[in-house]
Amino acid sequence: MIQPPNAPDPRVDACAGYAVLDLGVYPDLDRVCRVMAGALGVEHVAVVLATARRCWVPAAAGWTPRDLGQRAAEQLSKAPRSPAAWAGARLPAFDALFGDGHWGAAATTPLTTPGGVQIGLLLAASAAPRVDWDRSAAQLHDGAALIMQVLEARAASVQLDRGRQERERLAGRLHQATLTARTFQAIADLTALPLDEDDSLRGAAQLTAELISADWAGVQFRPGGTPESVWPEQDGRPGPPLPTSGVPVLDAAAGWTFPDGEPGALACVDVPGRAARLAFARRGMDARWSSSDRQVLRDLTWALRHLLSFAAQASALRGLEEQLQFALRNLPMILWVTDARGALAVAEGSGLTQLGLRREQVLGRSLDDVLGGTLNVTALRAELGVGQERRQEVTLAGRVYDTHRVRLPDGGGTLGVAFDVTELVESRAQARRAQRHAETLLDLTQVMALSGSLPEVTLQALEVLLPALPHSWMVLWFREGPLLRPLVSCGEQPEAIAQWQRRGVPLTDAFAQRLLAGAAVQLNPPDLPERLRNEGLHGALLMPVRAGETLMVLGAYRREPLAWSPVERDLLSVAARVVQVSLERRDTLAELRSAAVTDSLTGLGNRRAFEADLRAALARGPVTLVTLDVDGLKQVNDTQGHARGDELLRSVARALGNLLGPDEGAYRVGGDEFCLLLRGLPGRALPDLDAALLSVKADGFAQAGASAGSASAPLDGQDPEALWQLADERMYLEKARRRQVR
Repeated sequence: MIQPPNAPDPRVDACAGYAVLDLGVYPDLDRVCRVMAGALGVEHVAVVLATARRCWVPAAAGWTPRDLGQRAAEQLSKAPRSPAAWAGARLPAFDALFGDGHWGAAATTPLTTPGGVQIGLLLAASAAPRVDWDRSAAQLHDGAALIMQVLEARAASVQLDRGRQERERLAGRLHQATLTARTFQAIADLTALPLDEDDSLRGAAQLTAELISADWAGVQFRPGGTPESVWPEQDGRPGPPLPTSGVPVLDAAAGWTFPDGEPGALACVDVPGRAARLAFARRGMDARWSSSDRQVLRDLTWALRHLLSFAAQASALRGLEEQLQFALRNLPMILWVTDARGALAVAEGSGLTQLGLRREQVLGRSLDDVLGGTLNVTALRAELGVGQERRQEVTLAGRVYDTHRVRLPDGGGTLGVAFDVTELVESRAQARRAQRHAETLLDLTQVMALSGSLPEVTLQALEVLLPALPHSWMVLWFREGPLLRPLVSCGEQPEAIAQWQRRGVPLTDAFAQRLLAGAAVQLNPPDLPERLRNEGLHGALLMPVRAGETLMVLGAYRREPLAWSPVERDLLSVAARVVQVSLERRDTLAELRSAAVTDSLTGLGNRRAFEADLRAALARGPVTLVTLDVDGLKQVNDTQGHARGDELLRSVARALGNLLGPDEGAYRVGGDEFCLLLRGLPGRALPDLDAALLSVKADGFAQAGASAGSASAPLDGQDPEALWQLADERMYLEKARRRQVR
């Protein structure tokens, strides 16, 4: 039923998570459709997705993906929720798929997310009016499961892309913070020089030009005047003319050019309190200013205001002290000066309050005395040459400070400044953690696409995950009777614990019962027996892994008493998903391989299996090939129906199966044609066959019989086709002889 206009549609959210809302062609889904078409023996297979307002085909074999519109969505909403088939009757929802509408039979099975949301159907159709859909229902269902596995893998990839974008966003913020810090540091360096206002502006323009990688920079000291070049030529030559009005930042597309006619990007910054401007330019048709550049220029306005204030009061100690006190009160920093004996003569800044200290408490005391209990101050005590600067990061009271020290002249003490950079350091650490997390998820996703045995794939996944779980080892457990036993181990573990794990864990264990119920288990040190803690086990995180009837458990174990973080639990959950996908893929491939070589009616090998086994048997040694043609099948079909005829074929198959010994096989290679591969020469083949077929008559097929022929290798040759043809000829001679007798 179509939902009201404003009603939420969970199918839209599910399709958005799988990134299949657009009408694109998805090669991974197309490949599955082609495989399913071959397996089912039909001309057309399609993935049909539907929401409340739209129905579309993103992948198909035989058809071209297309949009079917809202009408098809309305009709599909009325389709059965279980596998269904139509033959002869019309299904209007799919008329748009077939062009002129000629189709004989179709079958569908729903596509359902792990959360139970049906997002569409897997459709198979044939031009033939009769298709035995009951025999193909399991394959159609398995195909739908494989489609959902591909979509789940796409969802995991989309989530990984979001993590990468978040990492790039954090890196951008860190880069912007670094640029801002460099701007303030460069302008602060100018204030320590004996410069007048004009020289300060020239220096600020030069430093900023280097910071933003400008091709040219200059200073316009009066409105309408010619700017003075300061970068890269520092000889005061005239620079290019500047606009008298307009926006302060222009990219190359705005039409501004250098005197030689080359287009460029221009940016101007007004000097606060003066009729002057700083100008910066880049050359080229594509020159532009990034958002980071614009932020630096905005910061420059603020910095220029303080630079000129400091320069104007350079000769006035009181003014400089006022400005310094302003910074100390409002910025998270500490300023200190020690005398020649190492005692603190000056200690200022709001950072003292963060450390729980007062100015009066520390004056006259040494750094060892003040900070010795919270910091190893050996590095801070290191001798400095006159004018030499030492910079390092230190941690005090949980805060990180970037410290700068310089030796004062004339045998004096040292001057030191410490800036609180805790937020910057934390943002860097967060970016590194996000990067490591994203890289581990990416590596796990790549392992999910690998082929190989379950232990091989699992070991690769655990080797990827182990570095992200410090002081840990990992084990994949499998169910063996009443025990859980280790299948794959990775990481260093205490020998006593390894022996205990090799003995297996009884399923009667309380934690094992929770895992059997599908719940994850987290064990902290208090949850573990004291004996295990003494032997080196301090924590466990266990994830159940179930695929069909197979139960496994992925466990991570700690050698140190560390808590499990949400990120670690998330990574282990992804690793469990990798193991589950490997299990499901193994089961699916086994079923597909079995279906490819098995006759679905009788359960015997099909023609493909017969041809492969015949070649293998010829390579091993003497073999007898028996061909068999069932007599009376057409009569049973005509008089008793095809269902009874199928039962005759199954009865013959059972009889032939009873003939087989080790390394022998029975096959249905056609409608009523069977073949046997028997070891050795044909001495017992035909007598045993005649006796075995008596059971067919006992099943109620008194008029049924069989004609058989045989050929042996190496007696009759070694060529498979010639051997088969010879057995057929002898079988037809036997059939003709039986007709003459009757």
